[in-house]
Amino acid sequence: MSTWTRRGLLTAGTATGAVALIGAGSPPRRREPLDIVTGEDGFSTPATAAAGAVTIRVRTTSTRTGIVGIVRLRRGIGEAAFRRHLRDVFEKESPEDVIQASENLMADAELFGGAMAVRGSQSSFTAWLPPGPYLVLEYKDFEGPYIGRNPLPGAEYVRPLLVHAADDDGAGRPRPSATVTAVDTARGPRFVLEGRLRRDRSLRYVNAMRGQVDELAVYPLTDDSVTEADIQTFFQDTRHTPKPFDLAAQLGTPPLSPGRSAVIEIPLDQGRYALTSWVTSMKDAQHLSAHGQVLIITIP
Repeated sequence: MSTWTRRGLLTAGTATGAVALIGAGSPPRRREPLDIVTGEDGFSTPATAAAGAVTIRVRTTSTRTGIVGIVRLRRGIGEAAFRRHLRDVFEKESPEDVIQASENLMADAELFGGAMAVRGSQSSFTAWLPPGPYLVLEYKDFEGPYIGRNPLPGAEYVRPLLVHAADDDGAGRPRPSATVTAVDTARGPRFVLEGRLRRDRSLRYVNAMRGQVDELAVYPLTDDSVTEADIQTFFQDTRHTPKPFDLAAQLGTPPLSPGRSAVIEIPLDQGRYALTSWVTSMKDAQHLSAHGQVLIITIP
C-alpha cells in the first residue's frame, strides 16, 4: 500500500499465509490460480477457494485501483466496523489518532497481504488460508480522492471469499528464489534479504515485526545515484522532498499482520529496485521507511 497516512501527495495510482508457507518437498501438482480484475468499471473476485496454498492473480484496468488484499475479520467484528477503521487509518491526522486507528484495525482483522498491480501487467500472490470466511478488498478505495475511486463509505470494493476444506494438503506451493523479512533491530525496522531475487521466480515476504503490521512496496529506480539514505529522507518528509522513484510504478504486497507471510510474483526487469513501506509505526505514526526500513536490490 502506498501509505497508511498519505494525503494529497499522490495524484496518480501507484504486491497472508502462515510463516511456514513454503514446504520442503515438491508438491505433486499445482492448483489453478484464481483471478481478480479491479478497475473503475468493476471488481471481479472469486467467491470460493479451497483451503491451503491459494494463488491469486491480480490485474487492474485503472490507475485508481490495483492494491488488492485479503483479510479475515476476528470473531464478533462486523464488516461495517472494519470498513470504518480502515478509512480512519488513512484519514486521521494526529499521530495519536493514527496509532489508535491502526490498533483498531489490528483488533478487527488478520491481514493476509495481497498484490499491488499496475495497469498493463499482472501480479500474483500465494497465501496460506485456513477454512473460513474472508474479505477481498481494494485498498485504494479507502485512501481518499487523490488515490482511488473515492467511493462513499460503505460502497468500497469489498467482496466475500469463502475458503472451504480441501482434499489435498495445499498442492502448488511456489518455491521462491529469495525471502525478504521485515524485522525489528536496535537501529529500527529493517528489511533482511536472503537468497537472490530473480525475474523468473517468486519472492517470499515475511512480517516478523512484533505487534506491527507491515507491507512491501517495490519501486524501480531509474536514477542510479539514488541511495537508501535518499529514500529514507524522502519518507521523512514526503510533502517537500523530491520523489526518488515513480510512485505510480508501485508493486509488492499490502500489509500483513505480524507473523504472516506471502509469496508474490511481480513483473520485474533488470535493474535496481527500492524495497519500502508506507505503513506507519505503532510507536510514533511515522512511516516505517522513515525509520530506515529501506533496501535497494539489483535484479541481474
